[in-house]
Amino acid sequence: MLRTTYRLVPYTGLGKIACLMGAVLGSPVSLAQDASNNEPQGVVDNRRETVTAESEATSWQVINGGILEIVDGGAATRVRADGSTSQVRVNGGEVTGGIHLGGARATLNDAQVRNDTGTALELSTVTSAGTTTASRATIQDSTLSGAGIGIAVAALGQLSLDNTRVFGSDFGGVGGVGIKLLGATLTMTNNSHVQGDSIGLQLDGRTAAPGGPIIPREANIVVDNSTIEGLAGPAISAVEATIANITVQNGANLLSGNGVLLDVTGASNVGFTADNSLLRGDLVADDSSTLDVTLQNGARLFGNLINTNSVAINSRANWTLTGDAEVKSLSMDGGSVTLGSAEQFYTLSLGELSGTGMFNMHVNLMDNTGDKLDINGEAHGNFLLNVQNTGLEPNSPEITPLHVVHTEGGDALFEVVGGSIDLGVYSYQLEKQGDDWFIVGSGKTISPSTEASLALFNVGPTIWYGELATLRSRMGEIRTNGEGGGWVRSYGNQYNVTAEAGFGYKQRQKGLSFGADLPVPVSDGQLLVGVMAGHSRSDLSLNRGTSATVDSYSLGAYGTWLRDDGYYLDGVLKLNRFDNQADVRMTNGTKAKGDYDNFAYGASLEFGKHIKLRDDVFVEPYAQLSSVLVKGGSYQLDNGLRADNDRTVSVLGKAGATLGRNLELRDGGLLQPYLRVAMAHEFSRNDNTVKVNDTAFDNSLFGTRGELGVGVSAALSTDLQLHADFDYMKGEHIEQPWGVNLGLRYAF
Repeated sequence: MLRTTYRLVPYTGLGKIACLMGAVLGSPVSLAQDASNNEPQGVVDNRRETVTAESEATSWQVINGGILEIVDGGAATRVRADGSTSQVRVNGGEVTGGIHLGGARATLNDAQVRNDTGTALELSTVTSAGTTTASRATIQDSTLSGAGIGIAVAALGQLSLDNTRVFGSDFGGVGGVGIKLLGATLTMTNNSHVQGDSIGLQLDGRTAAPGGPIIPREANIVVDNSTIEGLAGPAISAVEATIANITVQNGANLLSGNGVLLDVTGASNVGFTADNSLLRGDLVADDSSTLDVTLQNGARLFGNLINTNSVAINSRANWTLTGDAEVKSLSMDGGSVTLGSAEQFYTLSLGELSGTGMFNMHVNLMDNTGDKLDINGEAHGNFLLNVQNTGLEPNSPEITPLHVVHTEGGDALFEVVGGSIDLGVYSYQLEKQGDDWFIVGSGKTISPSTEASLALFNVGPTIWYGELATLRSRMGEIRTNGEGGGWVRSYGNQYNVTAEAGFGYKQRQKGLSFGADLPVPVSDGQLLVGVMAGHSRSDLSLNRGTSATVDSYSLGAYGTWLRDDGYYLDGVLKLNRFDNQADVRMTNGTKAKGDYDNFAYGASLEFGKHIKLRDDVFVEPYAQLSSVLVKGGSYQLDNGLRADNDRTVSVLGKAGATLGRNLELRDGGLLQPYLRVAMAHEFSRNDNTVKVNDTAFDNSLFGTRGELGVGVSAALSTDLQLHADFDYMKGEHIEQPWGVNLGLRYAF
């Protein structure tokens, strides 16, 4: 009976293999027969041998179903096991001269295995009487280090690493490989780490009997939450007609010293899958080889795919190019490709494109350049172009169409994320021309960044007026008592604004103001003078999720003169500081922010008369003139868009009347419900120009509006008064669908 064992010879250089014995043609072998003449000092023949810490360290051979156990600090100098029923078990022990398996099985747990002159662990494949037996090793929580090669696995062998470290150091000045694999299976889990001074994992397709033809054997590698590292060369190398499937998953890493994660040469055929892992480096194949790449389940690759046959990017995975790239076939199913950056543009050339996915791209309309998708065959499917939005302005609003996608036909549909592309002041469209796609200037609209800037420069007057309110809304009905006192008012309102520039926004304001006043002697009636302060916050909602906020802090003085004949005069001077913040959501969903501070100065004068009618009914016609000047500002969003405004001026005239009735309560209090109607007109028209990237916009709210209000004032005693007021207003460019004031006044 012929029995032949094959394994790796002592390491003499990468790719230098010697076949020393003949075998049955077509038999899978490891590479070469053991050239060592060292005889074992101990033989385990069809029995069990246990090596403990008290045992002498020696070399062992295991045959005929024998079992060698090295436990609890036990040590051996060299171990060889032959035969499918022979086993080596190391649990807490050490082997200092390496382990060789000839069709046998090894189980290592908390083991230390090294070989300073050769491979730490060899898994050879044995052919005997036409039967082929591969070696198997299961290794957990262990460390293995070899000279030249850490672990060598012959065809059909099976190697499993769990939380294990494997090192292949330089030997004789020629490289160093962590693991060398020939048509075998490798599984790495639980933070295992394979490292070679040159190559982390080398795959070799030369699985042949000596002198016979190469018999293709497929290698299967799974790297799960583990690392393969080549300190000077690639993480993984595939040579000599290798056939392999490689899966890198669950946070696994490939690290390389030369920037190449996978190097495929020598007519090899490799399928590579990255699953839920982050990889930085290139995947490279030579002209004689085939490399198919799949990225899936959120995997990310930062690097180039060089001479790749096919690429599939699925389920939230992303490929970020680091240079121009060319792929024969790209299919997508929910994945994305990032071409270049704002500083460097790249071209992705494809033989064909299919599926559904997204391309992240960057353009610069200032010099009409950008990333490009160049499909030299047909494209089929639906794809989004996520073109980076920016606040920087093209050289001219009438841009030259920018070519971003070229195809040679097919039914593919390309759309931009958000429906348009923000480039400075305007948002531009993607247009199909023939089989190609261009960014064009026709159909442009105001960008969200511009809208936010115009809204912030427009909102000052409505904030100021929302805080002002009328005499009755501010202090309640004080004509029943001319004594000084203090008051507090909580209020909220909403404005719907459509500016001359054509955009709209909603402003919701809420705030609190308070004041105190004292009587001043006059010859006719009563005069109160006082001071007031307050804070309000306005939230602005614009299109597509863009928003802005304004915090307003106010301080003012007022006077109220109530004559005996019913006439009254109410005057207010008020200073405001506005803290403005823009939170822009551009059309592609990315954010931009900016902020600035400014001040506002304003005054209001209200004149009217209280006229008593029958049955305690009264009417109060009144006229009011208010004006506010909001100091301009200059600010820049972090996307580069600039906005400038010298000032915003509002001059608002108002005429109206209040109809109410005094109802005496049983306890002596007074209840006063009322209805107020007024017409208002904004006179300011040419003082609200805003420049956005040097493009001027008219930001005025010129026009007439009507106001309606209802409320009630209650004097619960001579000292305490409550009031509530509800308002509605509608105008040409502005609407206040609701406004609420609730307040309290206490007389001293």
